[in-house]
Amino acid sequence: MKNTRLCLRLAGLTTILSVILLPGAALADTAETEMFDKGWQLRAYLSGIDFSHSSQGLNRPGGPRGYNLETGGGVGVNAEYRFSRRLGLDLGVLAGAGVDIEVATAGVGSTGLVTYDTVTFMPVTAGLDIHLTPDHRVDVYFCPMAALVYYSGLDIRVGGGTTTTAVNLDQDFALGAALGFGVPFGDRPWSFQANVMYLDTEINGTGPFGEILSSTYDATTLGFGFGYRF
Repeated sequence: MKNTRLCLRLAGLTTILSVILLPGAALADTAETEMFDKGWQLRAYLSGIDFSHSSQGLNRPGGPRGYNLETGGGVGVNAEYRFSRRLGLDLGVLAGAGVDIEVATAGVGSTGLVTYDTVTFMPVTAGLDIHLTPDHRVDVYFCPMAALVYYSGLDIRVGGGTTTTAVNLDQDFALGAALGFGVPFGDRPWSFQANVMYLDTEINGTGPFGEILSSTYDATTLGFGFGYRF
């Protein structure tokens, strides 16, 4: 349901942008059409990740257990093949993103126990870059995208003891969007790049006793880095 709502929003926004932008592209003369640099551009970022928790669905006998994602960081890389003045195919991955998870367990009539672990959040994305300023040096683009999100497993240490329990987390299919810009360094192929990416994702997993974890999170990443066009 969440993916359906987001898909409809992105489809509507993409349609509006297409109605606004494509007629202008059709009326552009030949000289303007040849201004864009057809080919590949690589972008590399240092990224910060912020999760906004929106729902929780894990309960087990003896009391509820709450999972709360915090901020993390990682390295992002994407490659765009620009095949027209306004459009390009974008493929990317955000890797090495350690996100802290606070795990709180409160049993009936007992003292709450808190421990911490770190999970790797790694989305692999595919999208369509829509370039909003094809005739300007500063490149501004909007990218509706889909992502396959990989999560590492969790090792939970309860009450500061030595015994750990494992929670296996599933992959998730998510929809999202990115907004970015690039500023070239003179006439060189290098450029400064920045972007913000939003993904509507879920965490689903199974604990050692068969308990089910299912939580929805909005993941927002902010990246700064460099691009190289060839």
